[in-house]
Amino acid sequence: MKHIALRSKSIRSGDRPYTTPGLGDRAHSVLLAYQYGKAHDTPVTLHLTSDKYGKEHKKISWKELTQMVPNNLVSIKVHPVCNLKEDEWLSFLSSNGYDAEIYYYKDSIHLHPNETVVPLEISQYLKELPCLEPIYVWPKIELPKKFITVQWDSNDSARSMPKIKRTFIENKYIEKGYDIVVVGGNSEHKILRESLPHIGYAMYHADYHVGVDSGMMHIAQFYKSYDQIHIHNEGFKSHHLYRAVKNGSKLNYTI
Repeated sequence: MKHIALRSKSIRSGDRPYTTPGLGDRAHSVLLAYQYGKAHDTPVTLHLTSDKYGKEHKKISWKELTQMVPNNLVSIKVHPVCNLKEDEWLSFLSSNGYDAEIYYYKDSIHLHPNETVVPLEISQYLKELPCLEPIYVWPKIELPKKFITVQWDSNDSARSMPKIKRTFIENKYIEKGYDIVVVGGNSEHKILRESLPHIGYAMYHADYHVGVDSGMMHIAQFYKSYDQIHIHNEGFKSHHLYRAVKNGSKLNYTI
């Protein structure tokens, strides 16, 4: 068993706590744990401070995400502490019997002045994506024969796209014979707004996922290769976007 502790403090925002505020943060954490576990043939426990878990939507998504990776390889353990300095957080875990490590990203450390170099370098496990198969979902959903999944909504206005540009991009795929299946918050179908396993099922069967650097991009990384994920961005570029493009995702691209 490998014990990985998600950092207590933000590597982006100074002395603020890291609370996995977005779905993408949680999906990315499960993905990297799965990739580590697969590479080393070991189950992984992700250790969370309580502020990463307490809200109901976080509890639901953590459960769904860990169910979406095979072989029960990833589990989570929540602890009743938060906003500790990293050495205090690791000491707390050690005192409770967990030999846990935090990690850093070698490929994007230049973007994070608050990130410290530690022995566990995690970006090496993200160079290729796992291309998982979806788990069984019920009720079943009907999907077109040839389609892409798209998501344009984001909680961060700096990552959103104007409607006129979204329509232009989608029309390029429609001209190539693709239907459009919207996932995430703007979907007309409740199940494709709220059920991550159903969203994953749709993404698995899609030819591409197209959208912004947001939660659905991270879900797509469970099921698609980097070059099947087309990201559009005109504002803030996260380390997730930087890494995805470096590894093959298309940026501001239309087929």
